[in-house]
Amino acid sequence: MSEYKTMDPFKIIEMKGIELEYSPFKSENRSLGLYMKSFDTPTIYLKADLEDSPEKYFVAAHELHHALEHDEISSYYTLNYLSRSKMEQEANKFAAVMCMNLYIEEQGKLPETTIELLNEYGVPLELSEILL
Repeated sequence: MSEYKTMDPFKIIEMKGIELEYSPFKSENRSLGLYMKSFDTPTIYLKADLEDSPEKYFVAAHELHHALEHDEISSYYTLNYLSRSKMEQEANKFAAVMCMNLYIEEQGKLPETTIELLNEYGVPLELSEILL
């Protein structure tokens, strides 16, 4: 991601010209984010509840991975904690690494604990444990 000179998923989403919307997902929908490309417009939707939550960084980075790596597949991708497909696991790892590097970018050091990544960017503990 060095071409963007940042690891902030929101800045990269903007630089790539991807639309970003916060949306009230239906209550029975356990998804936190969604990437779709319709009518040649790539869009990342984040659950409206995330707008003031640090978790928005992890979810945005996860969906950004789909936008960058799976753009040619005409489907949509959702992040929820029940997803276990290979593409979802890859997006989770990408998002965790991106958030860790964003922490380094902003703090100038590695996080000392997994809780720091959870509190700053919503990285699930099981993923941040892999990194630290």
